[in-house]
This record gives sequence, structure tokens and C-alpha cells, in this order.
Amino acid sequence: MEGLNIALKSAVEKDIFKGVSIPNGGPQISHLFYADDALFLGEWSKSNLKNLARILKCFQVSSGLKVNFQKSKVFGVGATLRETTNWANILGCEAGCLPFTYLGVPVGANMNLIKKLGSGN
Repeated sequence: MEGLNIALKSAVEKDIFKGVSIPNGGPQISHLFYADDALFLGEWSKSNLKNLARILKCFQVSSGLKVNFQKSKVFGVGATLRETTNWANILGCEAGCLPFTYLGVPVGANMNLIKKLGSGN
């Protein structure tokens, strides 16, 4: 996974893959890894998705590790299910719908909900 981490960082630096920029001058995030699990975050563009597919295929060839595209999903924030499905086909995986759970954390559920810890509410 360290090789994939280096490849993604290099692709972002060379503007081959465009991650998601955090507001207010925050960093650009392109991927998160936990053990053998990966989450890729990027600009919603066909060229970005095709470049991610190329990076993952190069990773497979160079590492000998297989990316299981059948267990993978593409999520399009603000995109229609039809568009997301078409783009997921580029990677050979299926479209996912928000909200979903990643490593036990809900993602895409009411993102405007603010909960005060210890307030008893």
C-alpha cells in the first residue's frame, strides 16, 4: 500500500489526479488508507476517473496485488445515479448511493447536523 500511496501523491503533485480541496486553505485530500482498504477522493471528471483507473492498473502490475473492482463502488456527490453508474463502468465497478458507511462511520447522511457532546440533547 505504501507504493500506491507514493504513486497517488506523485499523481496529485503532477496534476494527473485531482483530489478534493478542503475549504479555507486546507490541504488537498486524494486518498485514505486503512489496512488493505482504500478510499479515493477526487474531482468529478471523466479524465480524473480514467487516470485513477490507470494508476490502479499500474499498481496491480507493479505490485502483483489485485484490486477487487467487483467489491468497489463509485459515489458521485450531486450526480445522478445514471451518471454515477456510467462512470463506475469505467472502473468496472458499481455505483453507490449516499449515505453509506465507511469503517463504521456514516458518510453523506445529514452532513449539516451538529451534535453537541455532553449537552444531554
